[in-house]
Amino acid sequence: MMVNISNTFFKKLNLYAVTFLVTFGLLLQISASSVQGLNQFGDNFYFIKRHLASLVIGIVIFNLGKSLSYKFILKFSNVLIVGITISLFLVLAYGVVRGGSRRWIDLGPVLFQPSEYAKPIIILWVAYKLSELKDDTPQRHYLQRAILLPLACCFLIYLEPDYGTTLTILGIFFIQIVFSDIKIRYPAIFLSLSVFPLYLFANASDYRRERIETFLTGKCQEGIDLLGDCFQLNQSWIALSSGGLTGLGPGTSRARWGMLPNAYTDFIVSITGEEYGFIGVVVLTAVFFILIISFYGMAITTKDSFKKLILAGMATWVGIQTILNLGGAVGLLPITGIVLPFISYGGTAMVSIFIGLSFAHNETSNNE
Repeated sequence: MMVNISNTFFKKLNLYAVTFLVTFGLLLQISASSVQGLNQFGDNFYFIKRHLASLVIGIVIFNLGKSLSYKFILKFSNVLIVGITISLFLVLAYGVVRGGSRRWIDLGPVLFQPSEYAKPIIILWVAYKLSELKDDTPQRHYLQRAILLPLACCFLIYLEPDYGTTLTILGIFFIQIVFSDIKIRYPAIFLSLSVFPLYLFANASDYRRERIETFLTGKCQEGIDLLGDCFQLNQSWIALSSGGLTGLGPGTSRARWGMLPNAYTDFIVSITGEEYGFIGVVVLTAVFFILIISFYGMAITTKDSFKKLILAGMATWVGIQTILNLGGAVGLLPITGIVLPFISYGGTAMVSIFIGLSFAHNETSNNE
């Protein structure tokens, strides 16, 4: 009985946190994206309307998805993982290039970003395969089946190039392996074998290497190259510092007027600091912490091994992206271009995380 009460508590906490983040995100986007919408499309509300549309689609998918049985969803698991792998290959062949990366497929009125949908699909796939463990079959057999196609997806995403998303997905299914009944030596081997390739991949691109060197040398803190490599970070610091303790007030951001590139996507927390101050950033960070803890709490307090792996994957997804986004915006980590879940503008990212949320809040059991 205690487990059910605890799980219900974490579930309610999770939904409260998501509701706050979605609502606060809408308020931020009304301000942060308005200038860019006016400059590009002559409409202050261009981006907020699309943000709201993707949010509505996500909420509809969430309510439909959580009512479907896991057995019904898993009937399509093979099709989903193969389909997303093929989509990632098609991105490299026919994708649209933006900002130096080929990450999108043009579907006319919308741009489809397969790497975002890969996250919930891989979480579902790995949870499904690692929850099938049987004593009469070697564990490495299940592990190989679980991670072969996700690793292929990661490699295709890396080639786009999108190193941040690659790291995110690798982190997601690594934690899923840790939470599974797989012997601890397997995730330990996986981690040890990953370090050197990830280092090589990080340094394989001049663009990534420059960002890492900029971070490691600390030249931005010394006020060097403020119009070059340190421009974005310096503008982020200016926005954050100008907000002071309580902020300039909603809708009063100056950084959104072109000084801070990607203000409504990668650097949305800088707008938070400018308009709502240090207190606003602390509250936002605290709510994300509550959201991540609630996912892990739901995972620990469930008796369903499949559901546990879904929840661990969701917690890690939100956790990694939050750390990379906030860390990059304040200079504690290299800038990766990773969006802030439920807050940043990005239709595919918003819909995909609600797909994952529907898996997390599904009330059925894989054994039913």
